[in-house]
Amino acid sequence: MTFLNLSIRMLSNLLARSLSFSNRSYGFVLIGAIFLSGFLSWQYQTGFRVGDGAVKQQQLADLVHNGFPDFSCRYSGAKFDPDFQFLPLDLKKGSTMTHVYNGKCYYVFPFYYTAIQYPFALLFGRFGSYLLSLLFGILTLYSLYRISLLLKLSEKARSSFLAVLLLGSAFSLFATDLSETVIAIYAVTEGIYFLLKEEDSPSFKNYLFAGLLFGFAAFFRQEVILLAAGISLVQFFRIYQKRTSVAFPFSFGLLLFVQAGINIAVVGHPLGSRGHLQSSSNYDLVAQLIYLSQLVFWGKGSLGLLGAYPALLFAIRFRPRTINSLSQILLGILVFILLSGLLTSTRFWQGVLFGPRFLMTVLPFILVYLLSVLDQNWESLSKPAKGAAILLLVYSIAGGLIFDRLYHKFTRSVVVEQAELSKFSSETVVYRKGSVFLPSDSFSTPRAVFEINGPEQFDPLLEKLYETGTHKLTIIGFKDAYPREKLVPSSEKFEIVNRDFKQSPSINMETIEIRKK
Repeated sequence: MTFLNLSIRMLSNLLARSLSFSNRSYGFVLIGAIFLSGFLSWQYQTGFRVGDGAVKQQQLADLVHNGFPDFSCRYSGAKFDPDFQFLPLDLKKGSTMTHVYNGKCYYVFPFYYTAIQYPFALLFGRFGSYLLSLLFGILTLYSLYRISLLLKLSEKARSSFLAVLLLGSAFSLFATDLSETVIAIYAVTEGIYFLLKEEDSPSFKNYLFAGLLFGFAAFFRQEVILLAAGISLVQFFRIYQKRTSVAFPFSFGLLLFVQAGINIAVVGHPLGSRGHLQSSSNYDLVAQLIYLSQLVFWGKGSLGLLGAYPALLFAIRFRPRTINSLSQILLGILVFILLSGLLTSTRFWQGVLFGPRFLMTVLPFILVYLLSVLDQNWESLSKPAKGAAILLLVYSIAGGLIFDRLYHKFTRSVVVEQAELSKFSSETVVYRKGSVFLPSDSFSTPRAVFEINGPEQFDPLLEKLYETGTHKLTIIGFKDAYPREKLVPSSEKFEIVNRDFKQSPSINMETIEIRKK
């Protein structure tokens, strides 16, 4: 036997054992857990984040500082700016991150995520939030394995699905990043498992558990409300055949009612802070249709569902021909996508991700269903169709890997810029509107942070800072929007001295001292 033949046989045996190992629940979950742990160690960048992640990080720091259950944000100007004129990223300024209610400020992300992170932060510090995501990512893998049994995936199909999920989707990122999305993904996936299980083992409890799980998911991602509505709408047309299905919308609605009560008590809106954001947007049907196309195809930094996974065309080709639990879920997801495009705010971008960010709650199930369709219909496909299916799956895996690399590169650049900004900036930071936003705790040591909406707000802010003894501050703006000559607005009441300018790859920053004229 030649060395080449021996090597091929060894690789073949290794592959066969790997397939067999992943065909067991513990093997499937263990392989995924090992990959996600490695992915976390690769992506984790000292815990610092920008944008959404930075704000969620700040929410947690504020809760730890304020003490449970005070979910309000700490504002550096609370003592001299009771009207929150200089609060960064306020909705009333046309931004999307903060809002004011009942004399306090709040971030728009669900405070339930902050609450569930709280014990992890106390036990493990900043890394606890990432550990929480990893835990729910692993739980999701177990739920997906159980669904793969109900869908009767073969060994090869199950292994292929695991590869597409971990390498070709943003699931690995959400399962290892600072995000509430993976909690909702788990609860929705487990809820779908109970809905599917009901087909072979009819039980009132299956609908009850599914509704409770969807209700739990809605605490973290409110698009789940539209998902549950879509599934409930489809179920309604068969309620005369399965009256026990009423337990799903009832149990979901019960938790939704509880959530609305808590939201009103804390932030004054039944939909929480996101409700304030939604109500601050003007409805534009054309913009909503464009947004729907972004969810399905591409736009705003990301590929949509079909743009990232064109192999789903096979799932459309071999769609279910009978009305059962599976077809109801699929129709409900279709309604959910339509409702998401037509009803949710268009003010958020998809992000630098492979696949639709705002459909992530259902994406893992969609992918496992896609592999089940290919698995069950493989023998009936022609050779060209089989080749096309393989190439399309390889395309999705390659796309996922490329975007993961881009995100890694992006986070590394953020850490570099954050370090430069921390080293250069004074204790007081003023952002120009539309610039990169790093909250107080994103610096090496906490800073007082403010935002000016335009040059006309510069002197009013300087007066308030001067009265509190702050004579030195750092102005920050994107270099394209705020070149050096426009970064620091002119002042009629103060003399600007001791100017120190620095430029990072994307940011202009200038530290100044002020004196009364």
